[in-house]
Amino acid sequence: MYIDIKGQRSYAYTGGKDFNPAQPTVVLVHGVLCDHSVWLLQSRYLAHHGWNVLAVDLPGHCKSAGAPPASVQEGAAF
Repeated sequence: MYIDIKGQRSYAYTGGKDFNPAQPTVVLVHGVLCDHSVWLLQSRYLAHHGWNVLAVDLPGHCKSAGAPPASVQEGAAF
């Protein structure tokens, strides 16, 4: 699914389940030079055990728009 974060179109992997507002939500954020795929196993497990999952791609990574952060500090500020 795509979501808007700070005016940028960002991709969020949901673990293969639709978002359900009645369930708790976990947000998973990858490290530098990675993407949402580092969370595939955890995302699927959580999504199939009662959680909403948003494994986001940071700007400029995999399916998200924008330029990648120029520094660790810039990435953390996002």
